[in-house]
Amino acid sequence: MVAVEPEGDSLLRKVRLILDAFDTGAPVLGLSELARRTALAKTTVHRVATDMVGVGLLNRRDRRYELGALLFQLGQRVPRTRGLRLIAARYLEDLAISTRETVVLAFPGDRHVLFAEKYFSQRGGGVAVTHVEGRVPFHCGASGKALLAFGDESTRESVMRAPLRRRTPWTITDPSRLRAEIEEVRRQGYAIDRQELVVGYGAVAAPVFAQGVAVATLTVVGPVDRMDVRRVAPMVTAAGRALTRDVEAVNT
Repeated sequence: MVAVEPEGDSLLRKVRLILDAFDTGAPVLGLSELARRTALAKTTVHRVATDMVGVGLLNRRDRRYELGALLFQLGQRVPRTRGLRLIAARYLEDLAISTRETVVLAFPGDRHVLFAEKYFSQRGGGVAVTHVEGRVPFHCGASGKALLAFGDESTRESVMRAPLRRRTPWTITDPSRLRAEIEEVRRQGYAIDRQELVVGYGAVAAPVFAQGVAVATLTVVGPVDRMDVRRVAPMVTAAGRALTRDVEAVNT
């Protein structure tokens, strides 16, 4: 099958397609796989990827490519997330100690939930989060559902219009059921993941607000057989409210 590129497709769009092709499960990709994932011609991928290597967006490893360190450096400079990550550090630690599970700070991306910071408890040992990618679809897991419930409306509607792909047997793939779940999240103030993202693991997430819109979540992740929602949910929501107050104090 020969890739057919849309007329007038911009260089930046092609760069974005190539960057989006990488994930935790595929950190190093060859030319053929990049072409398949992006639906771009091999010649185009080779040309654009070569330029991306030249400016540090990609590294070349033999005949394959990986994301370049420049992307990490640029990410550290994003003001919206950098300040919140610094403020949230003590809440991540406190929640990991009090719940004895892994705690994650997540942000909304334009297409995915982005896991920015992780704090591993001694009991958790990081096991739960090693199964989770750095970015996941909004409809999978507690963080995404909390961001859909309390976040930007345009993002929510965009997610609802797109196919809800299955990650586990428990992933919500029916838009009407997802809308009902989001309403329940709004009512109770937190979201629950019941093996919807990773088999064997559950999570509880609470929103962090700025100017009335969720800009992040605090999420506790652990094996589903020991995730006591009644115990964990009050801790997570209290931490989310406290972090929200800190964020609003900084921004005033």
